[in-house]
Amino acid sequence: MPFREPGDNNEQRNHNESLTLMQDPFQNFRSGRFRSNYWQRRAAFAAGMFVLGLIVLLVTWNTFFVYVEPGKHLVIIAKDGQPLPAGQVLAEPGQKGIEREVLGEGWHFVLPVVYETELEDNTDIPPGKVGIVTAKGGKPLPPGRLLADEGEQGIQRRVLPPGTYRINKHGFEIEQAEAVRIEPGFVGVVRRQLGRDGTGRFASASDEKGILRQVLQPGLYYMNIKEFEVEPVEVGIFQSTFFYNEDPAQSTAIKFTSKGGFEISMDCTIEWEILPHDMPDLVAEYGSRQEIERKVIDVQAHAIGRDKGIDYGVQDFLEGAKREAFQLDFTNELIAVCKKKNVTVHSAFIRNIVIPEEYLQPIRDKQIAAETEITNKAKEATAESEADVEREKSLIAQRSAEVEAETKRLVATIQQDVENVTAATEAAVQKLKAEYQAQIAAIEAQKTQTLGQADAQVTTLTETARGSLYQLKMDVFRNDADAFQRYSLAQKLGENLVLRLFHSGSGTFWTNMDGKGVNLLLPAPGATQRTKSAGDQGSGGAAER
Repeated sequence: MPFREPGDNNEQRNHNESLTLMQDPFQNFRSGRFRSNYWQRRAAFAAGMFVLGLIVLLVTWNTFFVYVEPGKHLVIIAKDGQPLPAGQVLAEPGQKGIEREVLGEGWHFVLPVVYETELEDNTDIPPGKVGIVTAKGGKPLPPGRLLADEGEQGIQRRVLPPGTYRINKHGFEIEQAEAVRIEPGFVGVVRRQLGRDGTGRFASASDEKGILRQVLQPGLYYMNIKEFEVEPVEVGIFQSTFFYNEDPAQSTAIKFTSKGGFEISMDCTIEWEILPHDMPDLVAEYGSRQEIERKVIDVQAHAIGRDKGIDYGVQDFLEGAKREAFQLDFTNELIAVCKKKNVTVHSAFIRNIVIPEEYLQPIRDKQIAAETEITNKAKEATAESEADVEREKSLIAQRSAEVEAETKRLVATIQQDVENVTAATEAAVQKLKAEYQAQIAAIEAQKTQTLGQADAQVTTLTETARGSLYQLKMDVFRNDADAFQRYSLAQKLGENLVLRLFHSGSGTFWTNMDGKGVNLLLPAPGATQRTKSAGDQGSGGAAER
């Protein structure tokens, strides 16, 4: 037998299997070996095709679909189409370039060969802000107009209030600005800065520059600050105070010359008001509220003080009626003049009027001299009064001594009268005591006699009743003394005493009572007859109570 290598057995087995398969091709199918390998290959092929299809699907999806996350938008750029006209920045459908319309959040189908895409952030306008939009392209503005409408190039008239917007930033620029806020107690005076020049300081048409007649009430307004300028101006009731100070640098008093040529300084408080609908005229004329106070209230108060003060002398300002007349003239004139200037004056109160010392000094000296004369006269009258007081004091002392002596005499007389009355009263009291004691003794004797008679009568009646009672009891017992005696004995016995009476025949008393439990045996009335009749029979009877 020839020598074989270790692997010859496998080769021989494979060779034999090949010969067998050539002789019977369906042997593997019948054995199941080929069927198992066939389905494994089919499953592996299907899994490979699924993975390949999934990869192709993902590649195709990512190629043709674009996802836009929240807070962003998708800009579409057309690679082919008609060229954009001059001045146009964003393309319309069918034109080449960056399309005007943008796509929002989500999945979008985009052909990569025809279009390109770009993600941009949405435009957020926070609360309290406003968005100023500037279009990079569009129709040019007509001459003289500075704000653009829809489709025109330049600063757009329309603004963006707070919110989120999908705006193509390739064609628009967004500038954020503070919204116009009018606080309570203020109004907003609006001035249009852009537009054609008007005929006056107020804008009479919608495209003219100037101040608007209508003011803004307190609130929040989203306005185009490129077109409008809003000036918040305080409205309400205000006070302007003018006060005097010896230092001229610190004095704001209203000064004027009186009729006699003396300089008068006046402290005054003026209460005035600006109505909201008058504010545009005042701002156009004077500017701010401080300027209104300085150019209207301050100027008119000094001017009216000079005009009215020259009609009054210094003495008039010292007298109440004429001083009040000056204040009335000053107030009425100030109200009338300020009303023409759209300022409402409610009151003008003059607190103090400072008169020059050179005028007051002679008056003061004259007044002092008059007061000194009055004082001297008062002193003379006081001296005379003091002499009268001394005289009256001596008269009062004399009269006091007389009254004291008269009082002592009256006191002695009254004391004697009191003693006399006391003695008479004591004697009368003793007499009354004796009379009442005699009457009490007589009443006591009568009482004793009456009580003795009553006791005797009670005793007589009691004994009579007791004798009648005995007689009645004897009648009840038919004059039987033994029965009455037994009854009387029974009355003296206790209530809880049990008494049994037995009647027996002849024999010994103790032998007959044996075993009967009798405590006391007494014969009852008629017991003698019943005993005898019972003794004939040799038996006894008993009664129990």
